[in-house]
Amino acid sequence: MMVLKVCVLVVFLLGVTAAGMDLNHLRSIHHNHDSSDEPSESSEPCCDSCRCTKSIPPQCHCADIRLNSCHSACKSCMCTRSRPGKCRCLDTDDFCYKPCKSMDEDDV
Repeated sequence: MMVLKVCVLVVFLLGVTAAGMDLNHLRSIHHNHDSSDEPSESSEPCCDSCRCTKSIPPQCHCADIRLNSCHSACKSCMCTRSRPGKCRCLDTDDFCYKPCKSMDEDDV
């Protein structure tokens, strides 16, 4: 009976360790434009969906989702494993970047 309990404990610990390693790997994925075969969005720092607290100074974060990479100024980027990867910058700043939409529109 003791051997069975030890085996169950070992299997449980292996599962928890593997899940923790998988989560750490997901958190540490940083995509660079040069290392990806997939097309990625502009690397220019911008944000269409910036949310800030009312504190002084404000604490702002961008809720935009980009394909394959975060913008060039992002220090903490988290991406999904899907193809293309959906990435979100987790940085907190005291300002918002300029909107991306104005950068993508052509003055025709």
